[in-house]
Formats: sequence, C-alpha cells, structure tokens
Amino acid sequence: KVALPADSLRGGLLGQAAILKLTANGTTTSPVKRGVWIADRLLDSPAPPPPSGISAVDPDTRGTTTIREQLAKHRSDPSCAACHAKIDPLGLAWDNYDAIGQWRTHEKVAAGVGADPLINPAGALPDGRSFKDAVEFKKLLLADREKIAHAFIEHLSTYALRRVLTFDDQAELKAIEVEAKKSGYRVKDIVRAVALSDLMRKR
Repeated sequence: KVALPADSLRGGLLGQAAILKLTANGTTTSPVKRGVWIADRLLDSPAPPPPSGISAVDPDTRGTTTIREQLAKHRSDPSCAACHAKIDPLGLAWDNYDAIGQWRTHEKVAAGVGADPLINPAGALPDGRSFKDAVEFKKLLLADREKIAHAFIEHLSTYALRRVLTFDDQAELKAIEVEAKKSGYRVKDIVRAVALSDLMRKR
C-alpha cells in the first residue's frame, strides 16, 4: 500500500498510468476510449458500436484544434450525438492525464496560434450530475459504489468462468454482492467471494 498526500492527483484505479495508457491512442489521449472503458467496466452501461459508415474521431494532425473541439464537431452528426453525449464527458474528465498518465494543465496544440489552451475536464454524468474535474468525478463514482461493485463482480465472474453470464447466474451474483458489501466492497473480498461462490465451485 502506498500512502499519498491529501492533495495528490493520483489515487484509485483511474489515476493509474496503466489504465490511462490502455485507454489512449498511442501518443495522444482518447476521451472516447476512456469514456467507453468507464461506461462499460465501471458503470455497467456499455456503449453500442458506432453506426456503419461513420468515421472515427481522428486526431487533428495539423494540431489546430483541441480534442474537446473535435468531439463537439463529431457530435454535430445526429447519428453520433446520442452516444457521444453520454461517453465523451466520462473521458474528458480525465483529460488532464496525457497518453502515458502524466498530469498536465494545458493541451499541446503544436500548430495552433498563441498559448496552448487550458484543459477543461468539466462535464456531467448521463444522469445529469455535474462535475468540474477528475476529483469531483471520482466522488460521484464513489456515490455509485454499489453499481460499480456490481459491474466489477460481473466482469470478474465472466473472466473467471470463461463464458458469458446468463439469467441463471443472477441469484449467485447477487449472493456475491451481499457478501462483498459486508466489508465495503474491498477488492480482495470480492475476489474471495467470487472464488468461493457456487458459480466457481459448480462450474
């Protein structure tokens, strides 16, 4: 366990460089990838695949616009707007972390005019609760601890069983949640509850 100062910009899963690098595009951040990852892995609300014929949000190689501006333009397409309105804020909340997880306050816009723009991590969750930065975003996630624990238990069980979960598994998943809740959903207790569950013992 590593103790961090009270004002640390690290702490928690989403502040780890491994997760931030996993959800980036090589040398650039990807709020879309980060938002999709959070929606799927933490909020148990996976985004649907993009409509056919819609191009991805490519980095501006000219370096003349910020990623937030590029995403705003992408959302102007009605077929993209609904999904991106839900996932983009989740990823932009972590845009102060660059592609390898280093903290930054400004976005590098190499060919832009004037100073590099300040990063704006503010946004709102799909349910409307707003946040101004990653710290407030984490607090909102902590308020949804049960929902996040449910998503983690489902993903962990899917990995452990090596199969898709079915309706027949729901009662046992609920039993795992009840057991994990007794200790405040600590990761080690969730892992233990999954390992000792009938899902594993009778697989």
